[in-house]
Amino acid sequence: MKEKISIGIIGYGTVGSNTAVILQEKNKIFASHTGIEFQLKKVCDNDWSRKREWMPPAAMRTSNYNDILNDPEIDIVVELIGKFQPAYNIIKKSLMQKKAVVTANKFLLSKKLTELLTLANTSSSYLGFEASVAGAIPVIKVLRESFVGNRINSIIGILNGTTNYILSSMSEKHQTFGDALKSAQKLGYAESNPSLDISGRDSAQKLAIISTYAFQRAISEDNFLIEGIEKIEIRDIEFARELGYRVKLLAIAKRTDDMVSLRVHPALIPVNHMLSDVEGVYNAVYLEGDLFGKTLMYGEGAGGKAASSAVIADIIEIGRKLFLKSHLSERFIINPRVNLQPADRIETRYYLRFTAIDRPRVLASIADILGKNRISIASVMQKEENPERAVPIVMLTHTAIEKNVRDAISAIDKLSYIRQPTQIIRVEG
Repeated sequence: MKEKISIGIIGYGTVGSNTAVILQEKNKIFASHTGIEFQLKKVCDNDWSRKREWMPPAAMRTSNYNDILNDPEIDIVVELIGKFQPAYNIIKKSLMQKKAVVTANKFLLSKKLTELLTLANTSSSYLGFEASVAGAIPVIKVLRESFVGNRINSIIGILNGTTNYILSSMSEKHQTFGDALKSAQKLGYAESNPSLDISGRDSAQKLAIISTYAFQRAISEDNFLIEGIEKIEIRDIEFARELGYRVKLLAIAKRTDDMVSLRVHPALIPVNHMLSDVEGVYNAVYLEGDLFGKTLMYGEGAGGKAASSAVIADIIEIGRKLFLKSHLSERFIINPRVNLQPADRIETRYYLRFTAIDRPRVLASIADILGKNRISIASVMQKEENPERAVPIVMLTHTAIEKNVRDAISAIDKLSYIRQPTQIIRVEG
């Protein structure tokens, strides 16, 4: 048995420095709980001139990650540099050398998770990646351990704190999208270039990781429909409220028989749904399984401390397994029967906001085109009347097929009395 686990951190930014501080400050607590000494041996970063909360002693610092990979005493490599390369090579080389790896690299894992899980098992090592999804919320651990006997039927997540803060500000403070984004940037919730967040791609990468694990099928963000929140307007949020809904950016994966549909987009969600009250920068993951029924996990999804909490959890869990000095197989078995549903075959309900000249027969013409595309109207709301200018007409549909809705809206937007592209927001729940 090994009583000491040595750790090397590659990438000493916000998460890396927080992780190092926790390992130093709580070393005795971890030892008393586990009987293992977790020793931080080396830290790698390209730039040691930047100020940190805690600066490792000179003997611990390096700018060459190979100093960590080639150190035979280091048991766990913590990769926190992000991006695809050199992170991919670092993780592969570490696993091939039977070093365990802990990473928060959602971009890399959304493309290579199945390969790296397989490599970890064949190399008799371990890959921890809890920090790659939803910060401190232990989604992966719950799927791997607590719900291991379940068939997961539905995943609905608010997986991006930036977009959730923006939509919350638009709803509560009646801010425009632009003003809410500026507020998020000022508070440090959004990057100076927020495109990854507001486009929905950050949420898509996280959903790909969760879904790969939940459905035992290699899934990447290229496999599903992705829309961001850039086109959401205050009036859509206000109309949604009148109809009994909130607007959230949702990451959705649903399994029906052996078909899985995946999508990330803004959605109307009923005010009585468990996810509707998730506000600000918080994240939440709603799961449905055949045994546990329904559950919601909620917590901080961003920030150095939340992410480092997940990193530390993986380090401790893997350290315990290494302490036993007997590899516990965690084979990732791909289920060949699970297929991915094409995006244009998604079936859901829709919120449609038309901007049309207020004249007779307008509604009838719109309804006619919808009907020809097999789209049934559930309700109609028109708050304004003005024959001289365009006014909003809001419709909720019954369940329809994505392709049919797209075809119908394409035809409707060509009508002479439609003044702006129709707003399409899907309805969930």
